[in-house]
Amino acid sequence: MERRIRTGRLELKPVSWRDIDDVARLKANAGAVGVRCCGIRSRGQSEADVAASIFSWGRNGVGIFAVREMGRFVGMAGVRPGGEEGAYEFEFALCPTRAGRGLTREAAGAALAFAHDAGVERVIAHVPDEDIMGRQIIGGSGMALCQHYATPDGRQMLLYHSVRRPAVMPGVAIH
Repeated sequence: MERRIRTGRLELKPVSWRDIDDVARLKANAGAVGVRCCGIRSRGQSEADVAASIFSWGRNGVGIFAVREMGRFVGMAGVRPGGEEGAYEFEFALCPTRAGRGLTREAAGAALAFAHDAGVERVIAHVPDEDIMGRQIIGGSGMALCQHYATPDGRQMLLYHSVRRPAVMPGVAIH
């Protein structure tokens, strides 16, 4: 399976060390990631995130994509191994200067479809209740709300998921 996606306006390729400066800037931008679960990340944390994604691409065939529009880095979207057994967590962020044109939803939908096509059965996303934009992007990418919960510190959260079970042909046993 090719690890590159082209949509009408975007190109998504697995994040690599060549992207670290762009990723670090993006993850340090409160307008891009401020209310999301991980929040703002330091340079060192961003480097660890890129390393984990590179490892995930090598081990699992899925990970985080660097998203480009006309060759220019505009964000990232993809999955990483999650805390729940067998689930992958969805992650996305787009440069705030690119907001309002549907690019985030386009990238998120393409990355989610790729993960399922690569064999990931369940993808989850934890979204703060007050993150209206995040909720619209996650829902618009094809994920469904499955749980409302509070964190230990009282923060209201929503859990979204997308489940695609592997196709099984009638009369065929899988061993």
